[in-house]
Amino acid sequence: MIGVFPSANKDEGFLNDEDREFLKQNGMEIAKTTKEQLYEDQFNIYKAFTTAEEKLFLSYPSTDRESKALRPSMIISKIKKINPKLVLKSDVVSRTSEIITASNTFEELLTNIRAYNDGEEIDDIWFNVYNLYKQNNDWKEKLDTSLMGLGYTNKAQNLREEYIEKMYGDTLKTSVSRLEQYKRCPFSFYLKYGLNLSEKDSGKIQSIDTGSFMHEVIDEFFDTIKQREVNIKTLEKEDIRQIVNKIIEEKLNLKKNYIFTSTPKFIALTNKLKKVVLESIEYIVYQLSVSSFEILGNEISFSNDGEYPAITLDLDDGRKVEITGKIDRVDIAKMSDGKYIRIIDYKSSVKNIELNQVLAGLQIQLLTYMDAITKIEDVLPAGILYFNLLEPVIKKSKSFSDEDIEEEIKKQFKMKGLVLADINVIKLMDNKLETGYSNILPVYVGKDGISPSRSSIATKEEFYKMQKYMNRLIKQISKEILSGNIEIKPYYDAKYKKTPCEYCAYKPICKFNTNQNEYEYIGNLSKDECMEKMEG
Repeated sequence: MIGVFPSANKDEGFLNDEDREFLKQNGMEIAKTTKEQLYEDQFNIYKAFTTAEEKLFLSYPSTDRESKALRPSMIISKIKKINPKLVLKSDVVSRTSEIITASNTFEELLTNIRAYNDGEEIDDIWFNVYNLYKQNNDWKEKLDTSLMGLGYTNKAQNLREEYIEKMYGDTLKTSVSRLEQYKRCPFSFYLKYGLNLSEKDSGKIQSIDTGSFMHEVIDEFFDTIKQREVNIKTLEKEDIRQIVNKIIEEKLNLKKNYIFTSTPKFIALTNKLKKVVLESIEYIVYQLSVSSFEILGNEISFSNDGEYPAITLDLDDGRKVEITGKIDRVDIAKMSDGKYIRIIDYKSSVKNIELNQVLAGLQIQLLTYMDAITKIEDVLPAGILYFNLLEPVIKKSKSFSDEDIEEEIKKQFKMKGLVLADINVIKLMDNKLETGYSNILPVYVGKDGISPSRSSIATKEEFYKMQKYMNRLIKQISKEILSGNIEIKPYYDAKYKKTPCEYCAYKPICKFNTNQNEYEYIGNLSKDECMEKMEG
């Protein structure tokens, strides 16, 4: 009798234990709760132990399929405490060699060679076995190939010139997000975009791509307003609600969006998503209504057939970089000294401009597009901003009126990023701002003007420095890609103590370890220190 206990229960599913207990009390029993499954496992363990008549074998794996370490069950620890004289045998810690067949002996030989290379003592017989295979024409080539594998080190070699030529040619055609991916980790970039490796199919229903869905709804909303030739700044909430609901319903009927209504769980999530996207659009319209900026365009494309041409840079060696991509929204306003633009990117997660990440090449998208548009349109930068598409969470107080709640929601939809340190431009973006915090921008205005310590701002000179740095950085990244550098070197963010390895799909392939690999460290520098490095 072989049993696997206790069973792994990592996913509770859509309903948690509390929900299941509630349904059970109301006469609707479904799957067992975690506690009930634990009791059942304990009973199965008891049955297994009492069923054995002569011998009882307990075993456990040391690693999973992806070579991640696994801890033994608590049962193993308990049995060892009850029977301290029990001897633990492991095919990892110690093993016995057997010479039976040619193929079996060959595998045993490789194991012993590996142990010998690690400084362990092996039986003298294996030197004779090695010579036997080395002199055998049928096994010699296989032995040589296997020995090369035993000398493997966890370091990725540069790609050969002919491979680079086949992959990229004289022009590196890429996007800003791909360049950012390269700075996250060159090796993961190579696996994803060089070899086009995708994650294995787990057989599970994939999660909803809420970000893409919300982007599509917002883009179609602006297209609808444009087609109807309506002034977006004068739209009432009811008008917005009708337009958005119609767009959402039409999109949910498309075949590609079948997953949104495929299960009760996704239907519940979709209803919540509708609420979030509707609220988001209401506050996008509100922010435009209190601004003198007008929409220059939505989903502006940089490509051969887009609103703007692809961004092309010449490298020192004569090769080129061609960058294509899209911007969610660009707004424009006119002042006496010229036209100003702001770039707005919609994000389905909280995001802000981090200058340390800009310096490291992990957050260069908005600045790259800003630089390109300012050169093409002869305009000045007013800001690079993120509008986060998230449901606001308000901790309601008894003293809160409806107006107070409305103000709190506005604050949570406040855009994040960098704006120009010019009070006149800022007031063009927020007509209602006099003093205090803006409900729209990451800015605080005091009696003496903009407060640098409480605002996320950059001067014209600083925007110019960042744009100039972006050009140098893009050329540097492109040069590394075209040199065939695919080293295993993910970043490590010292400020947030984060690395992309945590969520990387390619971990089982690269086997990153600090004994053989290094991190690309991102510091926690001040704004002035970041600007100084960009200038240098």
